[in-house]
Formats: sequence, structure tokens, C-alpha cells
Amino acid sequence: MKHHLIYALISCFMLTFAACDDNIEDATSKHVYGEDESPYLKVNTNAVVTNNMEFAVGHFEPQTIQLSDYADKFEKNMNMTVDQVINGLKDGSVVFYNINTARNNWNKAEMTKGTTGWYYNSAGGICSVDDPTQTVSMEIDTQAKTFIVDVNEKATVGTVLTFNAGFAVNGPDYDKYVRFTFNVSITDPSIILTSISIPTGDYASYGIDFNKYAATIQTCMGMSVADFLANLDYNGDSGEATGKNIRMHVINPSTGVWDETSTYTAESPGYWINNLGAACNWGATGYSFYANTKNKDHALYVGRAPGLTAGSKYTISVGYKDSKNTNNFFRFIITATLE
Repeated sequence: MKHHLIYALISCFMLTFAACDDNIEDATSKHVYGEDESPYLKVNTNAVVTNNMEFAVGHFEPQTIQLSDYADKFEKNMNMTVDQVINGLKDGSVVFYNINTARNNWNKAEMTKGTTGWYYNSAGGICSVDDPTQTVSMEIDTQAKTFIVDVNEKATVGTVLTFNAGFAVNGPDYDKYVRFTFNVSITDPSIILTSISIPTGDYASYGIDFNKYAATIQTCMGMSVADFLANLDYNGDSGEATGKNIRMHVINPSTGVWDETSTYTAESPGYWINNLGAACNWGATGYSFYANTKNKDHALYVGRAPGLTAGSKYTISVGYKDSKNTNNFFRFIITATLE
């Protein structure tokens, strides 16, 4: 009886060890992902590159990212040089896919922009070029070894989106990788919001110093304050236009529509503006302000018409645009309070 019990125990131990061997093998072997499977993303914060990219509406230009700037990331996480990564894309030893951060896996969706990139919608999802919500595109220039990120010209101010893509060594898993996070926002640096207080007295004015907005002028006009004023349609105090490239305009403060047909109605370059924010002549119904640019003072002066009530508040908008390069412009939206 004891012999039977011993044999039974030995059999149980043998079965247990066999089962353990199977479990150990299962736990240590890598899962080989099929073509239709989305590989799991192994967390590696040292393999992540974050790029915050702002695009200015009306001044959209493609932005590039040099892969060579992150050569150390490729060396440490993929044990490859940038050249080896690019060549690996061609021979299949390296893959380039999007990353689904919500599910923490790789997204093996086919490319929609050429053979090295995708289009993305306003939520950061992959889409086609014909998608009405298509907002951003990203692709690799394999010759220059750069990312090129571009924005749809119809993208609207305030749009913010994020997408992720990465390179990985092709194998049973994609654990050796470098991931790029793109945080894209659409801004409008061409709008300067300011509040002013105009002193009492007929024709009293407040001066807005252009030098305080030198960065905006450089971004939007591509020139310094001095060059901006030198190219302004301005002829001192004569009241005559010169025909230079940059003209001053009145803009509807509610709709943002530029008045590009009115001629100067105040000291050049400048306008009288009525209580609705439209260009008018001196003495016209509702005339309330004048706005004119003084080259020698580097300032925009906003002054009051006679007889206005103290404490009244108005909103006016004026801007400057290059008539030969209409993508170069900026504007002020001014809240004016009368003292």
C-alpha cells in the first residue's frame, strides 16, 4: 500500500514539474505578431521625443525636424545610427508606424501621404487628404533625413491636436524603438489685443508704441519695426500717400473683414472711424475717432472726436498689410475708454 502511495506521489510531482516547464516557456517566449495585429507598446520614457509646434494662421509654412538632432536616442534605444534607421526603412529591418496612446499599442495603418507619412484630422486621427477635417500632415524626407510637418491652409485658429509615430527595429516585437510626439497648435500672432484710455479734451490721443510689438511685426511682416515703418505708405505730415508697399487699413471689429477700398481720411496714413468701427470722413454721422501712424514716433495714435461722453467705451480695429505679399499682415483690436 505504501509502495502504491509513493508511486502516486512521484507521478504527481512529475506532472507538476512538466506543467511548470510549460508555464516557464510560455512566460519567457516572445509573442510573434501577425500582419493584422497591433503590437503592444513597451513603456520606455527615455525613447520619447516631444515636439511642440505652433503654426501661425495666415503664415503657414512647413516645419522640419532633423533626425540627426536625436542621434543619441537612436543609438541608445535601437542601437542604430540615423543612416542605419533610414536604410532600414528601405530594406524592411526598421518599421515606421503611428502609435495609439489610448490603447498603448502600435497602429499599423497604411500610409496616406506618399510612402512615408500620413494626414491627420483635427482630433489627431489618421485620415485621407480628401477628409473634410484633414488638418495636418507629417512625412519623412529620407534624403534630408527629416520630418516635414505641414498644416492645411483651411486650419482654424485655436485648433490643438497631438499624434505619435515611431521607428522600431522589425522583429517579433517592436520593443526597440524611438517615439516622436507631435503637439500641434494653430495660433494667430497677427492679432494684438490692447486696451487704452484716451485723455479728456477734443482730439486728445493715446500713442501705441510699435516697439512693444517688435516680435509680432517680425513674425507677421518678416521685418524689424524700422523696416516696417520705412516701407509704410507714409509721407510725413503732408497727408499724401506715397505708394509704398505697406498700407494701413480699418477692419470691422466684429467680423474681422478688412476694408481694402477706403482711402485715407485722416492724416496719412490714417482714418477717421465712426462709432461702429468703420472708416468715415471727419464730421460724418457717428464719427468718433481718428487713428494714424506717426513714422517718426514709431507709434499708432488713436484720438477722440469732439463732444464725446466721458466714460464711454468703444472697440476699433486697424491693421497693416503688404500689398505685394498679402500673407504679411497684422492688426490691432483696441478697446478705447474715454476719460
